[in-house]
Amino acid sequence: MRSWLLVGTLAVTVAACQQSPDIEGMATAALERAALQDEVDAAYDESSQVVRLTGTVDTSSERDRALEAVRASVGNRAQIANEIVVEGIQAEMADDLDSGIEERFDTQWKAAPEAKNADVDLRVENGVVTLTGEVSTDAAKTRAEGVARTIPGVKDVVNALEVNAERRDTMRER
Repeated sequence: MRSWLLVGTLAVTVAACQQSPDIEGMATAALERAALQDEVDAAYDESSQVVRLTGTVDTSSERDRALEAVRASVGNRAQIANEIVVEGIQAEMADDLDSGIEERFDTQWKAAPEAKNADVDLRVENGVVTLTGEVSTDAAKTRAEGVARTIPGVKDVVNALEVNAERRDTMRER
């Protein structure tokens, strides 16, 4: 009987340890503690391991407070894309800037030698660039982020690119 109890306890402990943390729940709870849950939403993209903060706040300090609260709660478990809009900034103007950022990135990235062996997707929301997809080397990952950071209007870059050496090997075979 004792051994079954011990085995049962061990199985529950192992199962609990294997559960991944509820990143989105952690972020939402942090926003509640910061009294910003009515203005800001947090959504976790598990595939890219990015928490997206969206919504509209009255001041830049509220935008910063939301980011810091979520960053403190989530830690290094996920990257954070702060796409929160500060009231008074025209959404249409922000959309135009985002489109310009996308166009400039596409042009500059295609000219980079590292783009040859890469599949980079770009998302821009309120000046925050999120890079996803695959590249063949760490240098290509760094280069893509560098290209994005040099574009006027970019506030932040979330680099969720995956390095896949097989991409490099596949390109060599062609």
